[in-house]
Amino acid sequence: MAQTVDLAGVKELLEHGAQLVEVLPYEEYQELHLPGAVPIPLKELDAEHARRLDRDRPVIVYCWDALCDMSPRAATRLEQLGFDVYDYALSKVDWMAHGLPMEGTAAQRPTALSFVRDDVATCHLEDRVEAIRQRIDASPYGFALVLADRVVLGRVRRSRLDDASEDASPELLMEPGPSTTRPHTDPGELASSLQRSGASTAILTTPEGELLGVVSRSDLPDPGAGIT
Repeated sequence: MAQTVDLAGVKELLEHGAQLVEVLPYEEYQELHLPGAVPIPLKELDAEHARRLDRDRPVIVYCWDALCDMSPRAATRLEQLGFDVYDYALSKVDWMAHGLPMEGTAAQRPTALSFVRDDVATCHLEDRVEAIRQRIDASPYGFALVLADRVVLGRVRRSRLDDASEDASPELLMEPGPSTTRPHTDPGELASSLQRSGASTAILTTPEGELLGVVSRSDLPDPGAGIT
């Protein structure tokens, strides 16, 4: 059975000359694919089409997401044909969810990441209340995000600090587990979601929960207006 690799493994393999193969149908490849990938749809994956690949270099196959079974099937087939093959099981969605560049006819289409801002206040569990208060007051938003390294743990609102003791821990003041959004989200869909919830900002994170920034509803297109 072919080895499964995550994003870090894919990057390392690519640095050593691995080949990327998308096994989704051609039309999906044409719309969006990983940079440098070649298309060999699963339905066409045979010994003849595999000749396009260099047997002296590792092959990484991917499809749409972790629930799609095309990449493990393609990896097994290529392994039988004698290739050193790896299955990027999390596939295209995982790549996009990390805000990485894409190629294809839809590659220049705006995403939530196109509107991200890095001016949100942040703090850590060991920070003092006065320091957090100053950071929030200096930012355009009424809150600070509580981080462990870059992972979002919670949110401290400015209003919670008004009567807080200077010795109070952010852990006692924060709202745990605020909702987050992935960077490849469609801006129109995000605008609609924020409008429905009454929220003014969205927190963008990677699939590992690491902060990328925030998106302000005022920066997004009107819901349903579309983007060109």
